[in-house]
Amino acid sequence: MLDLGRVPDRELSQDRRLRARLLALKYATRKAHQMAIRERLIEALRNAPEDLHPIVRYLVYVYCYDEQTLRRIIREVRPEEEETMMSQFAQDIEKAVRHQALQEGIQQGMQQGMQQGMQQGMRKGLLEGEAKGEAKLLLRLLPRRFGPLPAEICERIYEADPNTIEQWADRVLDAKSLEDVFAE
Repeated sequence: MLDLGRVPDRELSQDRRLRARLLALKYATRKAHQMAIRERLIEALRNAPEDLHPIVRYLVYVYCYDEQTLRRIIREVRPEEEETMMSQFAQDIEKAVRHQALQEGIQQGMQQGMQQGMQQGMRKGLLEGEAKGEAKLLLRLLPRRFGPLPAEICERIYEADPNTIEQWADRVLDAKSLEDVFAE
């Protein structure tokens, strides 16, 4: 691992293209030095203009250089490409922001959907558990009060909703017959 901060700028590299890229790497993270290095970067890019686009792209996407600094660098190296490059970067950034917003929206939607699904599932499970418990209790009480139950009564109880089972259970103590419990 090499700390570029410890290497003097003039010793970064003799290769004109590598020097421009190393300068960008060395100073891009140092907000306080971005303006100071601008002139050295422009000089390095004048010697390697073919690297203007990838280096400016790097500065835009990785370190969010401000528009005026980017325009000045482009204008000094390839003025004829300033508007084209800035327009392209703006479109790319807009597309990236939209994509990121979409991804965040999808993730948030999935989390909300999962939470809602879990809550609905828990409610449904509780209701089903409550219904089974009430059905089981009713199936214990009825034979004690009225004797053995016909199979169709058991089926009817298991297929009923919790409110209906509750009504039948309320009638068990006062009903004179099994038919009274299930009367409509």
